Amino acid sequence: MLKQFPSKLLMLCAFLVFIARAYQFYFFGAPFRAIFWDESLLSPIVEGIFNYTWYDYASSQTTNMWIEKFTKGCSVLFLISGCLSLFWQNIKWIRFKKVILGTSIFFLVFLGICMVKDKNYDILQFFELSIQIIVPLILYLNPDLSKVNSRALMLWLKISIVLTFVPHGLFAMGLIYVPGHFIDMTIKIIGLTETQSILFLYIVGFLDLLISVLIFFPKVAKYAVGYAITWGFLTAFARLASGFNAHFFWPSIHNYTYLVVYRLPHGLIPLIVYLLLPKTQTLTKKLVLNDN
Repeated sequence: MLKQFPSKLLMLCAFLVFIARAYQFYFFGAPFRAIFWDESLLSPIVEGIFNYTWYDYASSQTTNMWIEKFTKGCSVLFLISGCLSLFWQNIKWIRFKKVILGTSIFFLVFLGICMVKDKNYDILQFFELSIQIIVPLILYLNPDLSKVNSRALMLWLKISIVLTFVPHGLFAMGLIYVPGHFIDMTIKIIGLTETQSILFLYIVGFLDLLISVLIFFPKVAKYAVGYAITWGFLTAFARLASGFNAHFFWPSIHNYTYLVVYRLPHGLIPLIVYLLLPKTQTLTKKLVLNDN
């Protein structure tokens, strides 16, 4: 069974994802136009079913207005889902909260698809959202967290860590390409040169890949998870640290804090794994002894 504190952290993680995405969608929008303005994808529907020319659809103020309303609607939905997640155990309307949360998870997945499309079909963009999608999914599949099997939960959380950290590591090492904002953040925060930043990112990228393997080995899992906790929080707060300007305090908070908030689970989920490790390892030893 899942102890109370880890379950509360799990609910907090889902809340942070939804509340920050709600803020993002309301104030900054979402990359939905990557799909809604894709002529090759939507022109058969627009021209064949609705009898509009693609030019009329794409240049229409009405179309743009509906996309903005859709984005704002998703923001409200995420806000409600965040509140449901935070009080998941106290809300007894199982069907209601599963419908709301399930719909929000669908739009998180749709967000990931739009991000992939917006970044020239870079599939790693989607997998970097793994923790942010899997955590709400765990709540959706478990209306009562007190009945969750700790070993099964541990496996899901480890998978979410791997799916999040591996793409980050591949990007940082430059095995596909090094995102420019990775280099910019490293230069601004640590003060390295561009060449030094690339080397630094290569090292931490390699460590991301290494811990993604080591967390499955019981003898070293706690050290790998400890690194994931530290690096998860550091990379989250790096967004605010790199963009913060004391002369524009409130605009800096407004523009960058939400980027930190929906990444906080990247450190909190490894923390939950760390808290569950002693219990799951004890259960594993008991099962081995019983088998013998």
